Amino acid sequence: MSAPLLELVGLRKAYGSHEVLRGVDLRVREGELVCVIGPSGSGKSTLLRCCNRLEVPTAGQVVIDGRDILRADVDINAVRQGVGMVFQHFNLYPHLSVLDNITLALRHVQRLDRREAEELARAALAQVGLADKAGAFPGQLSGGQQQRVGIARAVALKPRIMLFDEPTSALDPELVDEVLRVMRQLRERGMTMLVVTHEMAFAHAVADRVVFMDEGVVAEEGSAEQIFEQPRHPRTRAFIGRYTDTRTGALASPRTVAA
Repeated sequence: MSAPLLELVGLRKAYGSHEVLRGVDLRVREGELVCVIGPSGSGKSTLLRCCNRLEVPTAGQVVIDGRDILRADVDINAVRQGVGMVFQHFNLYPHLSVLDNITLALRHVQRLDRREAEELARAALAQVGLADKAGAFPGQLSGGQQQRVGIARAVALKPRIMLFDEPTSALDPELVDEVLRVMRQLRERGMTMLVVTHEMAFAHAVADRVVFMDEGVVAEEGSAEQIFEQPRHPRTRAFIGRYTDTRTGALASPRTVAA
């Protein structure tokens, strides 16, 4: 079996005396889609942010393509070009057009000229179904469209792996499906993806593996079928039960659960 593209070994992260991650081991192989689920406060987003050193772990290793990115001699800006990140709240510059939001890193980090950067940006916009929005500004777009621009911005850099931090949590319910549809398309194209999500039906349908985190550790991991249909850990069973329609047995939307 090939070496993992991303490997976390003994990952720990503490804020003062509060330890958020307590020795996490996780591997993501090229072409895999791995979903991370679990209750709020379990360390999911912190784990994701450690994967590109937006958060610096207290201990452990973050190995990408065979290299520990926590080493002092690593060029983290070069590493981040190969690790796309999609955030909860879009993080678009409101004063820049959609096209300029996407070309910013291409021009200033990858040092591409404007013409080449714009070609890549327009191709990425077409990939997420927003080819006609290049000249628009973020404030003129719906939340779902803004998140798709965020995905296009990451895709344009041609990353080896994409990290998604609850990409639908800030969206109105009717806008969620358009973002999940784009993520499914990326998955079909073979993009390696690590996704923190509360969209259980999405994780069940598309994930190669599901990781359940609780209190800063990986309590259980396995195939989507095993985690959602035959969870072994009592905490996993209780968590999945919160998202299950007791009448139909189907996984419910987190917005339905909250209601």
